[in-house]
Amino acid sequence: MKKLFLYLGGLFIFCASAFASPTHQNKLNGGTSNARPIEVMLLIDRIYDVDLTNSTYQVEAEIILDWKDPALVERLKKQYQETTFTGLKLDKILFDTWHPEFIISNETAPRITDFRTLKIFDDGTVEVFEKFIAKIAFEADIHEYPFGDLDLTLDISAFTHEFHEMVLKPISFQIGHGQEKEEVIKGPWLLKNKYVIESIDHRLSSHTAIFSHNKFHFILQHDYMDPAQKMLLPIAAVLVFSTFLNYFLTLKFSPNADWRVGGQITLFLTILAVKFSLAGQIPVTHYLKFVDELFLIATLVVGLNLMMSIIIQKLYVENPNGCASSVETIYKFSQPVFLVVLLYWAIYSTFYARTISTTYHCQDNSAACVNVPIPMRDIRK
Repeated sequence: MKKLFLYLGGLFIFCASAFASPTHQNKLNGGTSNARPIEVMLLIDRIYDVDLTNSTYQVEAEIILDWKDPALVERLKKQYQETTFTGLKLDKILFDTWHPEFIISNETAPRITDFRTLKIFDDGTVEVFEKFIAKIAFEADIHEYPFGDLDLTLDISAFTHEFHEMVLKPISFQIGHGQEKEEVIKGPWLLKNKYVIESIDHRLSSHTAIFSHNKFHFILQHDYMDPAQKMLLPIAAVLVFSTFLNYFLTLKFSPNADWRVGGQITLFLTILAVKFSLAGQIPVTHYLKFVDELFLIATLVVGLNLMMSIIIQKLYVENPNGCASSVETIYKFSQPVFLVVLLYWAIYSTFYARTISTTYHCQDNSAACVNVPIPMRDIRK
């Protein structure tokens, strides 16, 4: 019996040590210990054609992929005299050699490659440089339009090599080359922030294949000065003038009736004309934006002022000494309160009541979504 216990104890210790072996730990960690690290450096040259209606934008960018391959470097040094390769020679080398490949997973069409180079270094580093143009889709939340921020992303995913073979490691993310008066972002947008999230990507496959994934975020803030003068200023002017007509042009005097009713009709048509003229500049969404709520409030208030002006005028005509004066006084003071309540509702529901939560879905505990701090440096060095 004692020998049996000793045998079982030895077997238990053996199994425990085998379970804790590096090979098993590699499997628990997604097998990344043998994966080849690929350093990723991304530089955004230009962001333009930001389309809020279709949630797309155009980008010109440069990317560098660095990895260690001393054997490849030695072989290329023996075959060629140069250290930088382009054109057909580059295509031949990449066709015969292992190299990292990537896709932009949120592009709407295959990217256009302007040019690509391969460079080798004495320390065994291989570098592939590519400059490309792509049309990118993004998830837009523009409830606060013309205010608020826009989160644009560029999603770089490993293509042919799975997570246990190759891991993309972002080490540099830069917007522009740092030159003075360089206009990287075209349109009424200002760069507010940028960061990178390193995670994994799942593909449609018969196996549980996962791939390394880098999501480059650049947060843009809407420059609201131009929309403010085109949208907010006309709305504010219409509301002020409509309230002014109610307050100062009493219908007790019949000559004021034409001015007041005619003025409200003009303002009502004005707000409709402004909305129609700006139709091409206001993004189309399936929900109400802040500017939509303001147009709705202006239309409702001016329409109500017009209707009440006609009703009060009718009361004065039918019985000058009746309740017309009381109704007019009550409405004259209650209408501004009603307007303030509507504006408070629009502001509160847009900027305070909504809870925006962003969830990143990662594979178990391996390669969890990490906010990677990226140093600012020129990737062309």
